[in-house]
Amino acid sequence: MTDYKEEQANELEALQSIYPDEYEEISADPGEFTILIVPDEQDGDDTFAMKLHVKYTETYPDTLPEFSFDMEEGELDEEDFDIIMKKVTEAAEEAIGMGMVFSMASIAKDTLSEIIVNNKERREREEEEKAQRELEEEEKRKEGTRVTVELFTRWKTAFDSEMAEKERIEKGLKKDDPKMLKPTGRQLFERDHSLAKSDATFMEEGDVDVDIALFERELVITDDEDENENDVLRNIRSSD
Repeated sequence: MTDYKEEQANELEALQSIYPDEYEEISADPGEFTILIVPDEQDGDDTFAMKLHVKYTETYPDTLPEFSFDMEEGELDEEDFDIIMKKVTEAAEEAIGMGMVFSMASIAKDTLSEIIVNNKERREREEEEKAQRELEEEEKRKEGTRVTVELFTRWKTAFDSEMAEKERIEKGLKKDDPKMLKPTGRQLFERDHSLAKSDATFMEEGDVDVDIALFERELVITDDEDENENDVLRNIRSSD
């Protein structure tokens, strides 16, 4: 018959020797105590430490002891805490029939160290990615928008429409007002004969010699519009 009390007493003595500063007795019978667990890995100024709280059952070590963890320093996400509990429980179940508290404390310490390292690396990676995104955004702002023919055409169309609308509003004109329509070259020509005279002036100054008779020989009256154009030309010559 197994003497559970003796096995428990032997383990308690061993634990006090292994953890002289970390072991704290709560009760001698039944055996109840805590072990302070400080991981080898820390996260800069953020320190982590936790306590393993153990209470023997009457048939320990043939059954699992009651145990729990409490954070003494630092904070863990619930997910990380669950990872520690799962690994420690698995280690305890594999050691049923023999003293298992040392294995439980060791697994908890190693797992906590891994979590700290993983969280630190993930945070550093996220910070690097954030810095890279900010750098790329800054480069885009400096570079500006690449102008293509299509983009320029769209911009020019919108700009012209905006300017025309602004002019219409300032002058109080309607969109279909004739004043908003640009005159054709012929309309400008008929409205202001000085345009033609200015060309004639250039010719008189000797820039270019042009024989208007050459143009007259090319004129063929095919309809009323052509007749009007010839009238305009004859009027210009007579005014000279």
